[in-house]
Amino acid sequence: MQAAARASAAQDGASGSAWPQWLQDWSRPVELVWSEITGLLRVTRIDHPEAMLLSPDQGFFLRENLKLRLLNARLSLLSRQPEAAVADLQACQRMLVTYFDMSARRTQIAADMLRQVSSQSRLVGIPRPDDTLAATTAALAGR
Repeated sequence: MQAAARASAAQDGASGSAWPQWLQDWSRPVELVWSEITGLLRVTRIDHPEAMLLSPDQGFFLRENLKLRLLNARLSLLSRQPEAAVADLQACQRMLVTYFDMSARRTQIAADMLRQVSSQSRLVGIPRPDDTLAATTAALAGR
């Protein structure tokens, strides 16, 4: 499109241009400036715009909230509450997917570790009181 405009301008210049000379002199620098401006701008698609809108302070609190969720999951596992631990681990996974760059290697490692812990926490069984009493009776009978 610009080439066609230049060609028609060259034909007009050869046949006695209706444009003043100062306007023709300014057209080349304006084209250079326009090409530089368009080179500075880049349009990309962002799948999760909420992650891009976080200020540095909000990023700090996001990381702290993630740490607190992980600590809460650990305490839930220690207190034998696997449902609460799984809920916290799933919330941490959602936070990773939503707010962190999943193409980064460290984020991929963290997400993989969360998946492993979440799957292993479901396998942990809470001992039943009947089993504990039976084991205690067997141990006392063996004395």
